[in-house]
Amino acid sequence: MVGEAGSVTELDGLRGIRARRAALDAEELELIDRARRSGVTWPAIAVALGLGSRQAAEQRRRNLARAAERDSLPRRSELDQGYGDSVTRLRRQAVDLYRRIGADRRWDARFTRAALVRETLSAAPDAPAGALYDLVTAALDDLENRLLPAPLRASVQRLRIEARHPRKPGGPEQA
Repeated sequence: MVGEAGSVTELDGLRGIRARRAALDAEELELIDRARRSGVTWPAIAVALGLGSRQAAEQRRRNLARAAERDSLPRRSELDQGYGDSVTRLRRQAVDLYRRIGADRRWDARFTRAALVRETLSAAPDAPAGALYDLVTAALDDLENRLLPAPLRASVQRLRIEARHPRKPGGPEQA
């Protein structure tokens, strides 16, 4: 039977694996997104990841993005506590747009300040509430009157609505 001191060491080691796995997943997602923005095709990404098809590579990216979203929810919840639902909804829409931009391999070439919009929105998941509103406002200003594909346009519109109308349709928010 292993003593308590040995058990603690093993448990710490197991906790460390979880943290390292999350860091590797975040790095993999970032590398996939950078490769796509650089024009690398899904089949080439699939080969690099050791996957059998472009569909498997696309699914891997979606799974990594969902996991990153899930992992950041508790941290965001702490940031938004006390500000009401409007900050949570705004952050959710900003992160959604950022994820969609990350999946668009042509994004940085779409318009002059596209890369700046992407970098601005990259701070949204961890930004304090006041900074979040400033980041969203700056990104929306840069996105004004841009021709975008329908999914991106819809995501921009949802973010714009949330930024302009921070209250729930049912009435004023509690302070």
